[in-house]
Amino acid sequence: MGGKMASSVLDKDRSRWIALSYPNYRRYWLAAIIRVFGMQFRFIGAGWLVAVELDQSPFWLGVVSLATSLPTIILSIPAGALADRTEPYRLLVVSQLLSFISLFLLALLIVTGTVTLWMVIVWALATGAFQALQAPSMVALLPRLVERPAMASAVALNSGVWGAMRIIGPAASGVLIALVGTGQGFFVAATVTAIALVMLLTIRLPERNTETVVMDQNGIMVGLRFIFSEPLFFTIIGLSFFTSVFGSSYVVLLPIFAEDLLKVGSTGFGFMEGSAGVGAIIGTYAVLHYGVGTMPGRLMFGFALSFGVIIAVFATTRSLEVALVLLLIGGLAEEVFLLIGMTVLQLAVPDQLRGRVMGIWTMTYFMSSIGGFMAGITAEMVGVRVTIAAGALMVSAFALAAYFTAETVRNLRGNFLSEKAVDWDG
Repeated sequence: MGGKMASSVLDKDRSRWIALSYPNYRRYWLAAIIRVFGMQFRFIGAGWLVAVELDQSPFWLGVVSLATSLPTIILSIPAGALADRTEPYRLLVVSQLLSFISLFLLALLIVTGTVTLWMVIVWALATGAFQALQAPSMVALLPRLVERPAMASAVALNSGVWGAMRIIGPAASGVLIALVGTGQGFFVAATVTAIALVMLLTIRLPERNTETVVMDQNGIMVGLRFIFSEPLFFTIIGLSFFTSVFGSSYVVLLPIFAEDLLKVGSTGFGFMEGSAGVGAIIGTYAVLHYGVGTMPGRLMFGFALSFGVIIAVFATTRSLEVALVLLLIGGLAEEVFLLIGMTVLQLAVPDQLRGRVMGIWTMTYFMSSIGGFMAGITAEMVGVRVTIAAGALMVSAFALAAYFTAETVRNLRGNFLSEKAVDWDG
């Protein structure tokens, strides 16, 4: 597995840090920390550039955000099929290189004073396409970096990077812009992206097993048919879809909830956002410490059901203190059921379809932007509280329905860690 493992790795399959015992994963994880900060600055910096430096209305902020997310959503499945046909590691390296070039070019346009709104929109479209190429490659590569007993640790550590940057990234990006300016900040983001690229290049993987490379011409449809025919994959990806499209309503509407309903202003909003982020970090630590449990399917359903109910109760609160507690618990529950689902997905998916299945999963993850758009429209018609509660309860409803209909998922045992992936005969 790309370098000599610590001799005790397999004896410590319950260790929270077991994935870091693998040299290739360690390099991959450290590169992810740097890369995710660059991505965080990309979002924050682009918003600041459009709203402040180019003096555009909130409408154009939405356009730039949509221009980033749509290519990712549209291209994630074809990118996953490409990862199955080729080498996902090379796709990851190429996408990282393209991200560096795009950040560097935008920084150059800003500092030379030649940047315009249409250039930013084109840049956002290109960035979304690069992200589509990168996302399925990153998750498809994971089983080649660690062994099966370390998968829960690897998935949780990856998620921990995103959770930590959810809290640290916006603040650090704002400080960076204040200290050096927007254009120079993008140069810094390009530099850290280049550092992440160099770290990825130090990974040494064995040649990919050519038996797992599928050359069929109907690759995308094969992946979709497989997911819809297997309750395990349909349930996990369905939970991700419902969470992104409906369950994310509370995240999108949180500023309005803080300002108009709780009357706590930007300070209260910051506390609420931070509380959900802290809950996610605690959830990540829980999976690192305890793994996915002896009955991962039931645990996943239980936390998904709890998440919806907790956020629905949050939607009714009129106290900042109660809201903070509920958001912390809700963030924890959401993180746990998503991490369990992702771990099971990684362990169960056949290698021949790994890129396509992960491409579909990452597509659902990025559909939160569409969910935010829908939440905004719905809130205009029925109100913020009802929109948040209804969206959260839709996640609970899906989890409850899946619990009673997907017997194989409900009875899934934790010993799948040592078993093979789901059989697939092509």
